Amino acid sequence: RTFFSMPDILPSSRKEYSERQLLNYSQEQVYNVVSNVKEYQQFVPFCNFSHVYSQHDLGNNKIVFDGELGVGFKMFEEKYTSKVTCQYPAFVEAVSSDASLFKELVTTWRFTPNLPAHKLNLPDARHHPSCFVDFGIRFEFASPLHAQASSVFFEQVSKMMLQAFVDRCKTVYR
Repeated sequence: RTFFSMPDILPSSRKEYSERQLLNYSQEQVYNVVSNVKEYQQFVPFCNFSHVYSQHDLGNNKIVFDGELGVGFKMFEEKYTSKVTCQYPAFVEAVSSDASLFKELVTTWRFTPNLPAHKLNLPDARHHPSCFVDFGIRFEFASPLHAQASSVFFEQVSKMMLQAFVDRCKTVYR
């Protein structure tokens, strides 16, 4: 039992970013790039290691796996593990399960064919040559030092990350 408590005088270090883009790639193409975590080290900024462990097929086009990423910039270098859920061809979400580096890290991708709503459930909709990508990331570092450093570059790195996936689509599909 405490007799007095200190107010929380530090601002929250939780960061969020979201963006929507219309891409000239099909829903299936963008899904295939984003869900292929093992190749992230080839194109994601600051990612120097990527590996997939223990993949489970849950049926209904849904898979779950553990993905480990290594990130580094100058003197900062860390590895962390996320639980990745993929719902083909519309959704990918990664939730960090490594509490030592992050209090929270969630990235969410949604892919929607650029079609009228009444055509979205057609069997060939996933092949339509353009789709909307809704990208979101929210995180909070466990370390106040990492949190302070991230406040300087969070939005810029988030935009770079999304652009890296767009560029990867150009490399893979053109």
